[in-house]
Amino acid sequence: MKYAGYIVCMIGTPSIPRPAPELPGTPRIEQPAPGVFVRIAVDVMGWVDMGSWLLVVDALEQPELAEGVFRSMAESAGADKPPRIILNTHLHPDHTALNAAFAGTFGARIVNARTALPPPEGRTFTGDNGRRVQFIPLPGCHTEEDCIAWLPDDRVLFAGDLFNWGLIPWDRPLDAAKYALLTKTYRRLIAFGAETVVAGHGPAATTAELRHQLAYYEELPNAVRRALADGCSETEIVDGGAIPPPDEMRDWWRFTLWKHRDSLKKVCRAIRLGRL
Repeated sequence: MKYAGYIVCMIGTPSIPRPAPELPGTPRIEQPAPGVFVRIAVDVMGWVDMGSWLLVVDALEQPELAEGVFRSMAESAGADKPPRIILNTHLHPDHTALNAAFAGTFGARIVNARTALPPPEGRTFTGDNGRRVQFIPLPGCHTEEDCIAWLPDDRVLFAGDLFNWGLIPWDRPLDAAKYALLTKTYRRLIAFGAETVVAGHGPAATTAELRHQLAYYEELPNAVRRALADGCSETEIVDGGAIPPPDEMRDWWRFTLWKHRDSLKKVCRAIRLGRL
């Protein structure tokens, strides 16, 4: 599908992983496909040209950013395209803070798992330019209200916090059922074949990073069990480098800084408690 009037900056392919450098202090706008804009910062959001209007995915954490976001939207997509639909990938406050501003300023409709839960197969929003955005529930890996936004004609996947550069997204105690759901969900994400995967936080990625993260999830419990069998303590595993980061993930955004350690800690605890 082609959209006239845009200069395209392609930021990913499904087969070539790319490093995730530390973010600059100022948010930047990337364009993974014509008319698809992503505001890259610690908290990420995007907006999609639907012809005469915009569809927005996620809404940041700080309400005071509203005016700056509105300017960025007008500068990138055009001042004559108001946001009409706001999709929240889940309901944590770092994804919903601008909901009220979008609704109050533009009369935008807020769509998420609480306001209008899509059916299991998802709900499709179609612009008057023919562009499609599919809003699909994938609950249980980060919150019970997780959804993704898939742009099939543009091969862009807004994954929310299901993908966060090596972090296990579940922030409560793990068990075998939860871990199985996590790997199953990742296989489903990979099956989309996205050229660009928009994370809930940090740089955009590709399907290659999803594959690396699935392999990491699948291997991590085995690696922890081997280390324990070799006599390593939990402290040595989590803090002592007994299980180093995979080479292909060492330059991922904040992975070696704290995310690898956090994932090790979650898996160690689940194994110690006999849940995994």
